[in-house]
Amino acid sequence: MKQQRFFSLAILGLLLILCPFSSAAQSSDEVNALLDVSARHFLPGQVIKVDVQLNNHTSRLIKSRTRLQVVNQGGLESWSTLLRIPLKANQSFRIPMMVKAPEVDGKYILRASADENGAKLSDDIPFDVFQPEKSKKLSKIMVYVPDYEPALKKFVEEWKINAPSFSWGQCMLCSYRTWQRLQNGDTDVRAEVERALRRNMSVIFLDFGPAKMPDIDQTEIDLPFRISTYFSGKANPEKAFSIVSKDQELNYHLQNMESGNWNGFDAVTVPPVRMNVKVKGGSKKNIVQAGKNPYRFPVVSISIGKGRGKVILSQLLTDGRLLKPDGKTPTKKMDYNMIH
Repeated sequence: MKQQRFFSLAILGLLLILCPFSSAAQSSDEVNALLDVSARHFLPGQVIKVDVQLNNHTSRLIKSRTRLQVVNQGGLESWSTLLRIPLKANQSFRIPMMVKAPEVDGKYILRASADENGAKLSDDIPFDVFQPEKSKKLSKIMVYVPDYEPALKKFVEEWKINAPSFSWGQCMLCSYRTWQRLQNGDTDVRAEVERALRRNMSVIFLDFGPAKMPDIDQTEIDLPFRISTYFSGKANPEKAFSIVSKDQELNYHLQNMESGNWNGFDAVTVPPVRMNVKVKGGSKKNIVQAGKNPYRFPVVSISIGKGRGKVILSQLLTDGRLLKPDGKTPTKKMDYNMIH
């Protein structure tokens, strides 16, 4: 099963040739590099955003030649580029780079070294490359998507997990469009959600809640069956999140991942907004945990009674949003494993 992608597979590597003449040798004592990568897990061929900072610790001009490389566990190079950058005395030079992840699953290292003698200029940055897959169990689930969710419809069709009609669905998948309509009092959408839950279909809300706090510190969203949520602001997005549920389907094909580094993976992030869930006549179960004590729980499963489907609220933002408030749909796609 191919991974659905919205981003281009073309290499966007930025090659700087600022100094065409030959340069003097540099040593790791004179020059070092700092590499900053927002995530550590990537799809095959995915473009990796890397922030490179070169530092000249001497009092003279250095015509640096820095080799940026991706190597596998065996030390074989899979990608490299040469940065020829003249560094003034005691100067730091920062440049954003686009690095293409290898096409083959595995563990890799990103490093910077002096081109002349191979001396390491930075700490190695380890990262994983892997292709998410559907488990056999998830392959059997029939997912219904409302007609007003075109991005989600395309997603389930490409993953071949869509239900032919509402009558065949076991799960109803929604995004910003659905809960926004509920918040605006759309009675037709509310009736469709209630009907799904009464038929024992689970209803999953993706990108649930605000991406950032509005002017008023709390905003409340009412859902069917006496479920409501309110939100309060946080200073910054959480740096990490992890799955707390022991359901192996949530970790399918992700056994080599460090889940604490998931935040930012494939543009999936925890927004700087705390979600508080209130359930009358039901119970809730935390699926994802973020931050440190006091913890936040941005993904929650809600049971509303025997014979009724579950409501799953996922506050995680997929590529910023599936649907932005201005009505524009994003140009990138989501990862199948991330929505489960």
